[in-house]
Order: sequence, then C-alpha cells, then structure tokens
Amino acid sequence: MHTTVFDVAVIGAGPGGSAAAYYLARQGKKVLLMDKASFPRDKTCGDGLTPRALDVLDDMGILAQAEAAGYRVNGLSVFAKRGAVLQSTIPKHPSLHDYLLVVPRLRLDDIVRRKALEQGVTFQGDTRVTGLTPHADGVDIHVQASGGPDTYRAQMAVVAAGANMSFLREIGILRHTPRPIVAVRAYYEGLQGLGDHIQAHFEQVPMPGYGWVFPTGKDSANIGLGMWRDQASAPESLRAALAHFLQAPRMQALLQNATQVGAVKSYPLRIDFTTAPTFGERVLLVGESAGLVSPLTGEGIDFALETGKLAAEFLHGVFAHGDFSRAVLAGYDRLLRSHFQSMFTFLGYLRKVYVNPLLMDRIIRLCERIPDVRHLFVSILLSQQHPAALLRPGILRKVLIGV
Repeated sequence: MHTTVFDVAVIGAGPGGSAAAYYLARQGKKVLLMDKASFPRDKTCGDGLTPRALDVLDDMGILAQAEAAGYRVNGLSVFAKRGAVLQSTIPKHPSLHDYLLVVPRLRLDDIVRRKALEQGVTFQGDTRVTGLTPHADGVDIHVQASGGPDTYRAQMAVVAAGANMSFLREIGILRHTPRPIVAVRAYYEGLQGLGDHIQAHFEQVPMPGYGWVFPTGKDSANIGLGMWRDQASAPESLRAALAHFLQAPRMQALLQNATQVGAVKSYPLRIDFTTAPTFGERVLLVGESAGLVSPLTGEGIDFALETGKLAAEFLHGVFAHGDFSRAVLAGYDRLLRSHFQSMFTFLGYLRKVYVNPLLMDRIIRLCERIPDVRHLFVSILLSQQHPAALLRPGILRKVLIGV
C-alpha cells in the first residue's frame, strides 16, 4: 500500500474526472487522478461541445486551447424524416457562448487532464481500479497496474468512469443495470459542402434515434448514429443502421469523394440519471457514471464537466466540516437533483412526444415559420433552456393541429 494519503482519488480521467480533479486541487486538496489508459488516448464519442461545456472550459482557462484543437460551429441543421429542414444559428444567451466546438476526444480529454496536472494533481495512467474499500478513516482504492496489484488510500473517491456499469456493480453502487442508448461513429475526410453547422438527421434512421454530422474541419467530420438497444438488437444491427443512414441522398452527396479515417466504433450511453445512484460510502459519482447523458440528444460532455465542478464544490464543504457520513454525502444527490432532475425528466418526455416521424416534421415546419419557436427548439436541443417550454399547451396545439 502506498504511504501517501490523498484527500481525493478521482477514478477516470475523462472531462468530468479531470475537471473534478482540477477544481479540487485549486482548493488546495491533494488529488490523485487515475485512468486505465495512458494519455493521450481516443474515446468513442460524438465530440460535440455545447455552450454549457464551453462555459466550464472557459472557467478553467482552457477554452482557447480547445478552440485551437477543434472546429468552431456556428449553427445547427435538422433534417426531419419526411423532408422538413430546420437551419438555425446558435441562439444568443445572456451568460453562455453563442457557438459550439467539435473537438475529438483524443485532444479534448488530454487538454483537460493536463490542466489538472498543472494545478498539482498527481496522475497515474495504465491503472485499472479493481475495487474500493471504504472504512472509518477513508477509502482504499485497489488497482492493477504495470507493476502488479497495489492500493492507494484517500479520504474520498470520485468515480468518473463513464458507462462502465460493471465497475459500479462491483463496488456495490449500481444494483440494477439500466438500458442505455447505443451509438456508433466514424471519422471522414474529403467531405463536400460540409459548412459550419452540426447536422442532425432523421431520414433513414430508426426512431427514436438520429444520425449526426459534426464537422471537425472544413472538409472532415465525425459521422455517427444513436439508437435504443432494443432497436440495435433487432435484425438491423447498429452498424447496419449506420450503413443504411450513409446511403441517404444527402449523405451520399456529402460523402461522394470522402475517405473514412480509422475504424467504425460503437459505444453505450447511459441516460438514466432520474433514477440513478449518485453517491456511496466515501464515493461521489460524476457525469455518465451518474447517468448524466441527455436522453434527447445523447450529449454528455457538458454535464460531465459541470458535475465535476459541482462535486469539487460540494466536497469543499464536506472537508471543511470533516463529516464524511452517508447522511452528509446524500446532500450531493440533492444538489444534482436540484440542478438536473427536472430537466432530464422533461427531456425524456420531449423525446417520447416529438421524436417520431409525424410530429418531428411538424415541429420542424413550425420552427421554419415562427422564429420564436425555432429559437426555443434549438435552445432546448443545446441545453440552454428548460425542455418543459416545448411541452406547453400552446406549442403542442400548434404542432398537433397546425395553427
């Protein structure tokens, strides 16, 4: 066992874990950040950063680095199942940025991790955490590293292990395995007529689900598709669904001279925050480990960064009072519920109401005609506004009866 006792051990060096480590170290905490990979490393994802994500990166002082490593996107295009098309700039917001970034995770995660290290965080890569043992004085983190099994000790642990549900089951936090979204993506170069919008496509895609084109450069993009697992396990597999989507006329025009770069990769996405556990004995969960991925869009980097910051702020108070009991840590769950529970509940409702061929086209056509509705719809897609607004009776009436 290592003799050094850390204040906090953070498991997982993605954006949420590294952000938590950074903010904890900025408070003066002694922080150990661990990941099963060495960095830089790739992470299968859509790579999109919403204005909410940019806000945290800005606060950390690394937004300029993210901009240099990625591609600035100034708008959003939505292509509905039956031909309706919505094109919009990013809505102005009183406190958030009015653009998006697409930054491959190979670059983004290392930028956030390096910022944590600059703040004094200790990083241990190529280290797989095999278990946690909480006790009266803290928590032991059991690992398997290149030198064999080892143990670290900390007063608290933060788990930012993404969709690694088996690990959460092993440490006794996740008792029921949620049903995730599944997604698949590949990178392409040499695209024609790409532009500076992110694109959401519903044509030739099983619903509820959508295909995306997220530009990573003037002629390159992350192209993928997300769908529910029961759809993916049907005769049409996830990769077959992607191949079908890529045959759509708009996609064929985009891809006519393009080259795929690297392999097609698939991955799960947890969207179960409304019922997910968020803490355990001497443990807090952040980001996707707490089910914080939008059930409408599949976006999760913004919520990972935000909860990394929130976890650090919460732990600042815990350390100040010196009480690490479950009763105190339950306050973290209340904090996350106050921030996200209502939003996620209504995002789920919104998906059920609108993400079907008939109503999707109707809402898109309504957005085409009425600028205020377009602004509202796009703001909700980008998590800039509460989704309940799109379920107001007046909006639903206009969608359902066309007035």
